[in-house]
Amino acid sequence: MEKLLSIKEIVPDMQDWSCKVIVQEKQQITQSLSTPTKKQKLIFVDTEGSKVEGIIFNHDISRVGPILQVYKKYKITNAVVRPIDSKYQTAELTMQWILTSKTVIEEDADDEDIMPVKFNYTQFTDLAQYVDRKDKSVDVLGIVIEAQDRRVINKHFKESVVQKSVLVNEQSQAVMLSMWDDFIKNEGQHIIAEIGNYPVVICRKLKVNNYNGVALSTWFDSAILVDPPVQEARELKNWAIRNTKLLAAIIDEKSYIKYNPQISAKPDQKTILISNVRPSQKNIWVKARFSFQHIFQKYWYMSCKKCCRGTAAADGVIFMCNTCKEKHPAQPRCHFDMDLCDDTGAITASVFGEQAEKLLKFTALEIMDHFKQNIELPLEAIHKELESKWFLIHIKPVQAQMSDAKQRYTVIYYSKLLNSDAVDSPAESKNAESKNPTLLIELQSDTADIVTSGATAIQETKPASKARQCLTQKLELLADQANNTSRSVSEGSKKKSRLM
Repeated sequence: MEKLLSIKEIVPDMQDWSCKVIVQEKQQITQSLSTPTKKQKLIFVDTEGSKVEGIIFNHDISRVGPILQVYKKYKITNAVVRPIDSKYQTAELTMQWILTSKTVIEEDADDEDIMPVKFNYTQFTDLAQYVDRKDKSVDVLGIVIEAQDRRVINKHFKESVVQKSVLVNEQSQAVMLSMWDDFIKNEGQHIIAEIGNYPVVICRKLKVNNYNGVALSTWFDSAILVDPPVQEARELKNWAIRNTKLLAAIIDEKSYIKYNPQISAKPDQKTILISNVRPSQKNIWVKARFSFQHIFQKYWYMSCKKCCRGTAAADGVIFMCNTCKEKHPAQPRCHFDMDLCDDTGAITASVFGEQAEKLLKFTALEIMDHFKQNIELPLEAIHKELESKWFLIHIKPVQAQMSDAKQRYTVIYYSKLLNSDAVDSPAESKNAESKNPTLLIELQSDTADIVTSGATAIQETKPASKARQCLTQKLELLADQANNTSRSVSEGSKKKSRLM
């Protein structure tokens, strides 16, 4: 006669046993990189709150997988029991049940209203410490208030589909969640169907990325529970129903697409010296001054209104963007290079959009008008003001190397520091690197860093002024000089290799 046991009582090699469990989560089907073996993992929980991992292999996935539905209760009999490999065990999961077509699985109609399970959620304000950590994942609880359109992209030389959603917590903080491939077809469909009812999700084993400071992404072993019968989820759903106007305002303002220092920056944010910045670092904070008066540049480029990538289209012209694959008007966007300097050195970084406009105190449209009218931007006061100011700056390395082989960085966020917060005894003299005329040429190819989307160029009917032609020629000359320098270095290395 079968024994109805709890999860804790079931051990390897046990015969004639049964256990009533709830399916807490069901992962996507995955395949090993080294073998053709396919597998699907589940997590079961019993009335005592104990958990065990279920696993289905290969052909049994199509036979057994559809039977087991998330949040349903089942009586499982005589599955093969084995310990999980010690390096993959957790405090909650030490045993594994292998489910095959021979395993007896019966649905139990006596479903409980609330799953007897507790999760350890990571607060949104604590996500920054896990950015780009391959060895760490996070569990979060949130309300999905908006889901964006799906996009097809090439990832690791393979075509993938991604869909971004907006998660909000009870503190009205928002973070972007990217769901990939099978998650879109499964949990994503469920979320879209319930989007008007503020679906609550428990997302497990997510990766934290450095996008707009902090963003979340599914991983191969992630799990997303939609409207789970868990007490915390029920409470958050009720909060959402009581605060529909607040959530609607978040959607209208679209504040979630901007950098949120409340989530990404800490009051006691740790920084490193400029001399210690390395391209291999993904999440970099520094205290530095801004300097760009020695850099000859344009300060704007024409961009796609949606994806901000460069285009040859004229201002206001609606064109098909080759990057986001949609039709949008072209508009000017502020962009320029600057040196980030402290007492130990300087690095070059690019700043874009509103943050760039805030530094220059000009909008992109005003900058473009100055350029077209051949009026130099009055930046003397700005340069003088920046000499004595220190900033807390969040930067990330640019993946694509430029023709001059000099590593570039992008400013994600900056904030002005009070004098007491700045580094001790800032150097009075400017860094010698910033004065080096050779460095001046190396820094000028910022426009080459802008990816151009396809569009029909609109010829201007008004001829350009001589001064403006001169400005354009200087920009082109500096870019050519950088390319020639790179080419000379390359040819020199080839000759050297022949001689050797």
